[in-house]
Amino acid sequence: MGWFDALKNLLSGNGAGDVRPGSQIRANVSTSAPASAAVAAAEPKRVDAETNSPVKDNHIFRLGDYVGIHSSSPNGRWVLSWSDSVPAMGIGGHRESGNGSYLLYDAEAGQVVVRGEMPRPNGGHVADSGHFSLEDWHFGSALSGTFSVFEPNGQILFAKDVTANVMNSEISKNGLFALFQTANSPTEDGRKLFLIDVSKRAIRYSIDPLAGWPERYSIDEDTAQVTAHLKDLGSFRYDSEGAFIDAAKLAQAKLSSPRYEFAIPAAEALLKSPDLTAEMARQVLDTVKLARERGADQIDSWNAKSLKLQGLAYEALGELHKAVKAFDEALALDPKIGVKRKRDALFKKLR
Repeated sequence: MGWFDALKNLLSGNGAGDVRPGSQIRANVSTSAPASAAVAAAEPKRVDAETNSPVKDNHIFRLGDYVGIHSSSPNGRWVLSWSDSVPAMGIGGHRESGNGSYLLYDAEAGQVVVRGEMPRPNGGHVADSGHFSLEDWHFGSALSGTFSVFEPNGQILFAKDVTANVMNSEISKNGLFALFQTANSPTEDGRKLFLIDVSKRAIRYSIDPLAGWPERYSIDEDTAQVTAHLKDLGSFRYDSEGAFIDAAKLAQAKLSSPRYEFAIPAAEALLKSPDLTAEMARQVLDTVKLARERGADQIDSWNAKSLKLQGLAYEALGELHKAVKAFDEALALDPKIGVKRKRDALFKKLR
């Protein structure tokens, strides 16, 4: 039985159609790891556990001839390492062939318990239970990837192939849930956040990640809530069904951000509110004024957008002279900023 057929049998009834042979995973499992009858169809080759002592720092894990990036479980027992390269071939990173490798090290037992290969292993995470996840970035230039979750003995519990690049992932503290996020793609898999119920080997939800692109994620196993941790903005939650419950909090964080690339789009979104009030329009003016003082006025494209928003806010407040002046300044920077007709119409009202 081939790898693909075995994995289809393993996942039948739980998303088997999501897996394809493009992610050619092969695992060697130590005899010290308990085997699971549910995943025996994958037929990994079993080898004796390795007991060499590794050397690792904050980023690199070394064991004999093996060198890779690593991630540790919260309790420190497990170390997952992966190498997106083929040292013997002298190649790494983007390539057309040559499998990378990964290993799971049990620090408590002092031995490697899993060794495996896949085309381009990246973005690994390991739970206190020894369950681990890996992103396979695939060979070639196509927008595609595979996200896989493994048992502590190296057997595959779940695998999902997507027609978009995988750009972020996480596994929960005890391995009950895992997630991954995809980058933009013209396909239905583009810009999606997937939450996986590992025990059920099934996707709990697939949503548009309204929090954007976080620095990292965390998962609450008791509530199945996912938190997106955004650099310089804070932490924002999705509920157990994928609804984004901190939208208002994120909008305010962006409006208050000292970074104009956050503040200006947030001000623009506020202006588009169907329930725009005078207070909200004044908040837009305050936000844009601070954004320009913090550097937006030094970049023509951002400065033009800021002036456009000022004009729209003044128009909403009925201060038409100020609106026309702001539109004139925006058009001087960017004649295609999209306010020429509005500016001319307001100017006629003032004559």
